[in-house]
Amino acid sequence: MKTSVHVVASVILAAVLYHFFKWKVLLILVGGVLIDVDHYFWYVYKYRKFNFFDSYQFYIKNIEINDFTNVAGILLVFHTLEFLLIVVLLSFYYEPVFIFTIGLISHYLLDFIFLSFIAKRFIANHSIIHWVYKNKLKIQKL
Repeated sequence: MKTSVHVVASVILAAVLYHFFKWKVLLILVGGVLIDVDHYFWYVYKYRKFNFFDSYQFYIKNIEINDFTNVAGILLVFHTLEFLLIVVLLSFYYEPVFIFTIGLISHYLLDFIFLSFIAKRFIANHSIIHWVYKNKLKIQKL
């Protein structure tokens, strides 16, 4: 999903919740937008290129042509069940993490809508444990 959609949704959500959390609503933007930095981490890992703008263009091109074969099976660590579990547990103890989690869940919801109705398939692995297990099996078969 394009970053602009996440930005707009996070800004609206932050505006709605500003009355309750004041300046801390900026954490909604972190959870709703900046967690996509894991796309960049994967790009660096896979292609050994550090140019952030090339990475961004790579993903935008895949979205525009609706071809995700280059990114099928990727591991986006901030988009995993393990990461969600950690932040949900921490959100019971720390208000800033709770606010971050609101943005994170909105991000996940938008990604789910995009993957269900536009991409029409799930692209990334949603579990670090599953990804490690799956890739370990591939290595053992070689």
